[in-house]
Amino acid sequence: MNFRLLNLRLMIGVAGMAAATLTLADNHAASEPEWSMGNPVEIYGCSFKDGIDGYQQSVKHAALVNAWAEEHDAFQNHVGQLMWPDFSDGQYATEFTWLGYWGSYADYGADLDKRAEHGAELFVEANKFLEQCSHSEWGAWDVLPANDWTLGDHITEFSDCFYQDGKGDADLLVANIAFAKALTARGLTGADLGIGQLWPRAGAPAGIDNAISFKWVTGYPKHSAYANFTNILWNEGLNTEWNALYGDIVSCDAGRVYQSQVMNTP
Repeated sequence: MNFRLLNLRLMIGVAGMAAATLTLADNHAASEPEWSMGNPVEIYGCSFKDGIDGYQQSVKHAALVNAWAEEHDAFQNHVGQLMWPDFSDGQYATEFTWLGYWGSYADYGADLDKRAEHGAELFVEANKFLEQCSHSEWGAWDVLPANDWTLGDHITEFSDCFYQDGKGDADLLVANIAFAKALTARGLTGADLGIGQLWPRAGAPAGIDNAISFKWVTGYPKHSAYANFTNILWNEGLNTEWNALYGDIVSCDAGRVYQSQVMNTP
């Protein structure tokens, strides 16, 4: 996914739109590095109703959303994708996952207004095949922006991360900048992968004790790129570098990998 095309900065491949790339800003004008601006992401996670051909209905509904968006001049600065579980322990995966992101909060807010005012038919149709839906909102920042392959089908990997005691955003930013430099030193670019981080704004699991700190998202153009990065991590020492930079700052669980089917682009 790539947040960069959309002025987003990547998010696991979630990103992309030819505008300003939102990257971590190593601000040389100040004494400390600063976070750049974040961008909005929404995620729906649902179950299919009994007897439903989930894939067929999901693709059909995405086409309906696109037609509605064209009619109402909505979602024109937006990327939306269906996400199908590839590798998972089965505890996190939902049967239906939709991830969408925008290039700015102004576009996001305008589209939410249009959907609230004119989008009743979308919810009526969705309720015919989906149930037990969660709808969450996230802010996205990237570590390594992805190229525009995020506007086509690709691979997306998510991990949930928690800050270690006494650690926080300032520590993470320093590690992010160093890790981006380590990736670049190995010749890795946005053509190979994109890495971003998502922070919950609304709709994440309730309760302080259950709340994750953020989601670590990595996107790859193909499975072969995912396999190549795994080889670099495990067999060429990048995982050791990651642990040296992040091990005292965060703890992240095992990744869930999805095949991302892009259904809406600018």
